[in-house]
Amino acid sequence: MSAAEQAGQATLRTAGRAFLIDDLERVLLIHDRVDIDATDSHWITPGGGIEDGETIAEAACREVYEETGLVITLPSDAPSMYTEAVTFTFAGKYVEQVNHYFLVRVASDLPVRPAANTDDERLVGLGHRWWPLAELDASDVTREPRALVQLLRRALAAS
Repeated sequence: MSAAEQAGQATLRTAGRAFLIDDLERVLLIHDRVDIDATDSHWITPGGGIEDGETIAEAACREVYEETGLVITLPSDAPSMYTEAVTFTFAGKYVEQVNHYFLVRVASDLPVRPAANTDDERLVGLGHRWWPLAELDASDVTREPRALVQLLRRALAAS
């Protein structure tokens, strides 16, 4: 299928995602396979698509809770610190998604346990990890967004 054909059949999504930074300036990332039957994996921030009636910030808070069990709060009209458009396939569907990322500080001793993962999330999920930025920067793991470390270093320096 050509890119134009895929684009015509794409699922369009807007997602709220969170850079969760703990007291030790580590970022929490979820380790997932890139698709249900894939062997490749990546490290991503908690987050996902908005549901009817939600703002992007509300979606980020709900998704963080569902995927990590952590309760975060953001004003419903909070501005995102970074936005990117991505395209990917998942479960046989072509997806065009705009990710809105929020920076959220959390305590370093909070337990992380998914509270309400979907069936698909359970199929692709490989775990989670608090990454020190220097270690993540030195690692060759695939991470999304690719500029995650640089974005966070700039944001943390400015705060």
